[in-house]
Amino acid sequence: MKTFKIFFHVGLLAMFLLSCKEDSLLPVENDQNSPEAVSNIKVESRPGTIKLTYTLPNDPDLLYVQAEYTNKYGQLIKNKASYFSDSLVVTGFADSAVHQMNVYAVDRSENKSTPVTVSVRAMSPPIFGVKTSLVLQEDFGGINVTYSNPNEADIAVVVSYKDSLGFFVPNETIYTKLKQGTFTSRGLPPKSIIFGVYIRDRWNNRSDTVFKTLTPIFERELDKSKFKTVTFPTDIGGYGNGLVVSNMWDKVISPDYGMWHSRGDAGMPMHVSFDLGVVAKLSRFVLWQRNGNYIFNHGNPKRYEVWGSDNPPADGSYTNWVLLKSCASIKPSGQAAGVNSADDVAAAARGEEWNVPLNAPKVRYIRVKILENWIGGLQAHIAEMSFYGNDN
Repeated sequence: MKTFKIFFHVGLLAMFLLSCKEDSLLPVENDQNSPEAVSNIKVESRPGTIKLTYTLPNDPDLLYVQAEYTNKYGQLIKNKASYFSDSLVVTGFADSAVHQMNVYAVDRSENKSTPVTVSVRAMSPPIFGVKTSLVLQEDFGGINVTYSNPNEADIAVVVSYKDSLGFFVPNETIYTKLKQGTFTSRGLPPKSIIFGVYIRDRWNNRSDTVFKTLTPIFERELDKSKFKTVTFPTDIGGYGNGLVVSNMWDKVISPDYGMWHSRGDAGMPMHVSFDLGVVAKLSRFVLWQRNGNYIFNHGNPKRYEVWGSDNPPADGSYTNWVLLKSCASIKPSGQAAGVNSADDVAAAARGEEWNVPLNAPKVRYIRVKILENWIGGLQAHIAEMSFYGNDN
């Protein structure tokens, strides 16, 4: 009896496995009746996009509406919208030419209606508007690119340069959807270079390339051995126990020591000042947070300003000081203080880099003004700062 049960169960298992192998993914329903077509199609043109509004057929078997057209590269582009909606947005147009678009109603058996063909013309894709807004100018170690992206489109700004063999070599690609943006692509010598910049979108549509010959400005990191502590009457100073201002240029990034730390009751705003030891035209600076469990947490600066002067007053006021940069620290993950992703840790390790405006004057003295820390307390700390520019 036991033997019979074993064979019986094995037989059932074999039948089950065989039946599984024969299964295939088919529509939930399987009829041959095509749905009626959509009607009353209205076309709205947008930058790089078409919106179709229509009347759905009265068919309980309807599943979705599909629109398709062939783009300028010969590719068939398809977009769908469920039967819950009476509109469909088709994106990714590479031009503003007239295209013939077929619109289908599709049922649960994947039967298509007869197509309704409409002529559509999207407005010029956003990449071309961004391209016309480009302003290219020389900057420290490379090229400064300023752009306007009023549609907040997802774009890539691609910077290349002509090498000694006459080929254009990519130098940097910036991905953005900011309305207004500026960045500097660096790492190049101070000699005449032909740059090329173009705009690309996520459908790989590309604008024409803008070319410009520029000579990058000489840049180097300022020598930290020349930095000196300066204490004005309004400066907050250090906490003590070795957590002094000069730790900001000791090349040590630590969760415990090797940092500047204010008094615990300092309050906001507060500032500290120091001497670069040379008069320099600054290009950028980098700030590193106190690391370990303190990144994007505790007294690390969340909002702060960096000021510069070549002749600061002895009373500690802001007379003769120039605002070089207003900074807002951004945590990549957006998670609460004390919860850090791998991206958060990597961003803190790189440091927060900020460009100094090209029209900023030469300075010798730096003042860091802390406006807010990450937990809203009364203290602040900074592990390290580096400054770049031309001190010749």
